[in-house]
Amino acid sequence: MNKTLDLFSSIPKGDVRILFLDTETTGSDPSTAEVCEVAFLLAEYDGFSFTGKKQVFETLVKPSVPIPPEASAVNQISNKMVADSRKAGDFTEQIRKLTEQADFISAHNLPYDYMILKRQYPSLFNRFDKTMHIDTLRLSRHIWQEIPSHALQALRYRFELDTDITGEAHRALFDTELVQSLLHISLKQPTCKGLDSNWNSLVDLIVAPLEVKIFTFGKYRGNLVEDTVANDPDYIRWLLKQKWLSEEQPDLYHTILSKTGAKK
Repeated sequence: MNKTLDLFSSIPKGDVRILFLDTETTGSDPSTAEVCEVAFLLAEYDGFSFTGKKQVFETLVKPSVPIPPEASAVNQISNKMVADSRKAGDFTEQIRKLTEQADFISAHNLPYDYMILKRQYPSLFNRFDKTMHIDTLRLSRHIWQEIPSHALQALRYRFELDTDITGEAHRALFDTELVQSLLHISLKQPTCKGLDSNWNSLVDLIVAPLEVKIFTFGKYRGNLVEDTVANDPDYIRWLLKQKWLSEEQPDLYHTILSKTGAKK
């Protein structure tokens, strides 16, 4: 079944337009995965207030490789469902109508979707540098630091994000609308209320270093960073000398700097 939703409308220019997006893909590796479904929701804002005006585009996409059953188990999209769909490149102009209007792009774990979209649609997404990225995963980690999970579906149930959303759960458009709902709730929190409805300030908050509590790699994997800093300073000094740490683990790098008082 080829499912395509294309609801373009002419809306007047507002203060800011955010392009919410989600991809369903053939795998978990963003360097090789291909889209099998995409959804985009271009929403207009006056400050941090949603004006209610939006444009939506959603479609199944036929990838150049079969969808593995492991991927279908996650996104509920089978090879049979995309058999009559068009390829990713066939939707370039329809997506361009949205991207060219957007001031920011937003998704939950945005780097994953962005890497795939930039590879499959380079002429459309290369212009969105990090100053235009609103990653709701990272934002939620800043706002609700103590909750056990920041996965979108966990946040969906924690904050009832889907109250006004209809459609199929875990599909691209449903998740795109969840992201918008999550952003709206986030903007009402004290952490964001002091930003004077400034989207650039929100991006600055999102990219600000997060405290890392537990090592996720190496010989101290699963151990508290604070304990490792105190108990094995030689390892910490060695770690800080590794160039890849600040590049690949910037939050951990800044956490260690703050706990040791070391300089960059």
